[in-house]
Amino acid sequence: MEIWERYSKNVIEKFSIDVIAESFDKKYGTYIAPKDSDNFDFISPDKTSAIEITLVIPENEQKEYVYEIEKHRGKENLKTENIKNLRLDSQGNIASYYGGSMAEIKNAIITSLEKKQQKALKRIKVKNYHYIDLCLCIQDGSLFDLNSFKMAFTNLDKYLFQNIFFITPSHFIRYNKKIGFEEYPRKLKNM
Repeated sequence: MEIWERYSKNVIEKFSIDVIAESFDKKYGTYIAPKDSDNFDFISPDKTSAIEITLVIPENEQKEYVYEIEKHRGKENLKTENIKNLRLDSQGNIASYYGGSMAEIKNAIITSLEKKQQKALKRIKVKNYHYIDLCLCIQDGSLFDLNSFKMAFTNLDKYLFQNIFFITPSHFIRYNKKIGFEEYPRKLKNM
């Protein structure tokens, strides 16, 4: 995988379901992507459970990613002034940039939770799933850990999701309505 592909929908969804299966429960490895585009991202083989996966990245990270994609496509004279603290090497490759604050990332997570809640409420009117999970794949520069999630998100019970998985570059954390927050070793699938 090339760096400019890292946030594509297919890469993020496959990565996330693999991390959940390896780190939490192998059953998620049996989930399949439905052909119906107005559905959740993965469905259990018995069609009783579903999971929605979404990417959460700060605004400056999004701008940096667009720069990488455009550079890869051969575009020249790319705008860089809108990317905070950007440093380029002599070939125009990104050496460093500002990733975003914890407050910005927290707000982006809340926005994603709200959007996915509304989407799930619409879908469950038509689809008959018993359990719905949400996975947030978060580019946070490894700022959030278990305690940060506990302090930042105190009202996750209001969402319909049975489990909310948080995957960061360093952590794999699950929120469950009955148990609360738990952290598991973040494992990657052997390729």
